[in-house]
Amino acid sequence: MENISRPIIIIGSGRSGTTIISEIVFRHESLAWPSNYQEKFPGLIEINLFRNLFDNKLWHVLGQKPQLNKVSSLNKFLFKPAEAYHFWEYLTGPHIDFSRGFLIHDRATAEEAQKIRSSFHKLVKYQCKSRLAFKITGPSRIGYLLSIFPDAIFINVVREPLPTINSWLNVDFWQDKGKNKLWWKGAYTLHEEAWALKNSHKPELLAALQYKKLMDVTAREIEYHKPKCLTVSYEEFVGHPLQVIKKILDFVGLTQSLFIKKYLQHNKIYNQNKEIERSNYGRGNKYESSAFERILNGEYAYAEEAI
Repeated sequence: MENISRPIIIIGSGRSGTTIISEIVFRHESLAWPSNYQEKFPGLIEINLFRNLFDNKLWHVLGQKPQLNKVSSLNKFLFKPAEAYHFWEYLTGPHIDFSRGFLIHDRATAEEAQKIRSSFHKLVKYQCKSRLAFKITGPSRIGYLLSIFPDAIFINVVREPLPTINSWLNVDFWQDKGKNKLWWKGAYTLHEEAWALKNSHKPELLAALQYKKLMDVTAREIEYHKPKCLTVSYEEFVGHPLQVIKKILDFVGLTQSLFIKKYLQHNKIYNQNKEIERSNYGRGNKYESSAFERILNGEYAYAEEAI
């Protein structure tokens, strides 16, 4: 299964820049990835043949997420990358909570890994590409992913905590997920869980706890498993997009790409941090509480506060 050797896995918290960075890298003509169609039809691996209607020797038309730049009315029908958690859950089975679990101690068995690898092998083959790439957000799940892809190459995207947390609190998906409860599972102490329940009416503090946990667990997993991993910051990317994308391509062993060059020429890279700073970081902003700062600094005593 040569086409799934050294898969490129982009990780990071939601709203950290993973979407724009992965969307650029995934334009590379060598790469196959889980798509919006695979998410809709998780058990139909043959759906990946559909990409060839949009991406072939005659034309190259792929969709993109409408987060920053304007997209055509046909965008929702176009083949485009997706995190495809329904697909992952179809592959892993009900005993692995791939969408919400940190999976710190979970590992795929040899049989499970073979099944998952076989599906991704077909995904790459049906898309007529030579290498696998995908993005996941939230917990890094590095140990679990390495049990399936031991030679995986990780790109860890990080963003400053305040704009990340602010973005969480202002997007629709967070309102029903982590605004008033712990969304991800499997890494919190009993004291942290009790504190989160007690403070469910304080979304800024709850988001700070969840952000801090994501960052800490990812750092520990990188240190423990020692995967081939490049960490890039959103702030560096928006300041020097060409240089950062080149650094990523060099790190994962991909050549420069005309499709990536065209994407960067036709899509403006916005620094979302500036708008957030102007609107929220003045005097008296909602992130000035000592508890908020102590959580991000790792100095908060959850056991004491939960009693």
